[in-house]
Amino acid sequence: MKAEKEILNRIDSERKKFLSRHKEAAEAVIAQKRYQAAERITDLAVKREKGIHRTLTDKIDAVTCHRVLGPIILLCVIYLFYELSIVQGYKITAYTWPLLAAFRDFCASILPSPGLVFDPLSRTVPLGVIDGIVAVLNYVPIFLILFSLIAIMEDSGYMARVAFILDRIFRNFGLHGQSALPMILSGVFVGGCAIPGVMACRAIKDQKAKIATILICPLMNCLAKIPLYVLLVGMFFAAHKGIVMFFISTITIIIALSVSKILSFTLLRKEETAPFVLEMPPYHVPTVGGVLRRCIERTWLFVKKIITIVAAVTLIVYALMNVPGISKDRKADFQDQFNKDVGTFFKKIGEDNPYAKLFEGAGMTSFAIYWDDYKKAKMGAGGKEAKKAIDETFKERNGEFFKIVKRGSYVVDGKKVKDKYARNVHKAYKKLHSKRNKIKRTIKEETIIGSVMGRIGRFAEPVTSYAGFNWRVNIALISSFAAKENSVATLGSIYQSTPGEKEESLGARMKKKERGWTPLHALAIILFMTMYPPCIPTLLMVKLEAGTKWALFATSYPIVLGSVIAILVFTGGNLIGLSGFKTMVAFYLLALGITTGLGFIKTKTVSEYA
Repeated sequence: MKAEKEILNRIDSERKKFLSRHKEAAEAVIAQKRYQAAERITDLAVKREKGIHRTLTDKIDAVTCHRVLGPIILLCVIYLFYELSIVQGYKITAYTWPLLAAFRDFCASILPSPGLVFDPLSRTVPLGVIDGIVAVLNYVPIFLILFSLIAIMEDSGYMARVAFILDRIFRNFGLHGQSALPMILSGVFVGGCAIPGVMACRAIKDQKAKIATILICPLMNCLAKIPLYVLLVGMFFAAHKGIVMFFISTITIIIALSVSKILSFTLLRKEETAPFVLEMPPYHVPTVGGVLRRCIERTWLFVKKIITIVAAVTLIVYALMNVPGISKDRKADFQDQFNKDVGTFFKKIGEDNPYAKLFEGAGMTSFAIYWDDYKKAKMGAGGKEAKKAIDETFKERNGEFFKIVKRGSYVVDGKKVKDKYARNVHKAYKKLHSKRNKIKRTIKEETIIGSVMGRIGRFAEPVTSYAGFNWRVNIALISSFAAKENSVATLGSIYQSTPGEKEESLGARMKKKERGWTPLHALAIILFMTMYPPCIPTLLMVKLEAGTKWALFATSYPIVLGSVIAILVFTGGNLIGLSGFKTMVAFYLLALGITTGLGFIKTKTVSEYA
């Protein structure tokens, strides 16, 4: 036993001496010599025809893996990737959103009816969850394109070339080519997941590169972050979608490399290293069936996650946004206020109005539902014939209510009637409807502000305001800790449509509410999300692969880093007077400069091609 320890110590000592003298790992040199010897034996034993036959793969690799052209081609591929998936995919959502809105309306129609002032919990809770899920499902067309492109890159063999190209850069930052696969799985190309990314780190023999890769995988653009990116990019960078998504994708790599470099000569400086060997497959033409199968499988996994995990978390978050609720006294105040508005309504229409009896007892609630349904139906109508069909439907549903919603102008036996009583009721109810919606909005906002999540969000607002985050954004970000998809799902619950109005997209609803927001706000939120701590399942995987210490570190450092970056971008951009797009460019150049400078700092990197 003693002799074995002496031998191992001697080997370790000689390895370090060799590394110090030659600046290369002994393992890398041995691998090089082995391949050189194999090549000499092959030359002696194999007779070749005159000239060396180069395969099509070799000819393509001469360009795609070229030291200069390779990285340029890769950047072009990434940009094309986002132009097709994000820009073109976003256009498709204009056609899918009406379907989702119709589904939401259908769900609302089968739930208990809304109240005049306070809706029953059996309606508000399911609708809150449905709003959150629908907000995320709106981006499924983008994911279909995204996953198809990823499958094409995998099947063609280009993904292995990505690892080869990136290794030349990675080894200057404490990583090597084997780090490429975990990072790709995590989302070097937007649409990955950190869980398989962290799991893929098991194959990395270099302990330093392994830990560094595990810690930066959550910084990649996992699939769960995409909905928030697409939402904010569509709201504030509509004219530059492809460029901004390219920025998001590459800035995460740039920052991750800086983090890895700093870790390599600080916390990880004593960890062992090992060389990287890669065997690249020949190029293949992707099959339509293979691409479609993988695209559908991955999209279904995402949808299934929304239906299960996101729905569960959305329900919990919704509860936390409504507990403890407004006080009994405040409820009484709102009810009294609405009762006064109803009294004013009856005064305006007059006691002698023949339609007044329709609003007695439950009639007011019935008419409110009828009014909201009619307005929504008319907003969604696509032409004169469609509007005429809607009128016929609602006339059959309730002829007296129909006269009122038509402002007293309707047709009886082919003759046009001008009904002044119905017109007066329409005019008076329109004002009552506006006041009612104002009361309901106030109730919702006061409920959220006074809730558990609202209090936490407002408590953090004095600090997060330097990053441009208000309490609503704080709530969305807090809810994202369990699963990133919840950021958009929570925003969908917070920014709900006003009853009776057309069901608009989440971006449109947010723009109405947050009129003071600028592209700088969106940029700060995006950059904070890129650095956001990994979700709970990923943290459990980090703990399994690297230990509790690194799991805690993976939780804490992204919060600090993301906060610093968001504050720098938002406050700094405002102080200098830069627009959101200009600030994005300035930050990109700054981050690129810092990372490039760190890359020139020499460390004991041993990753070499064999």
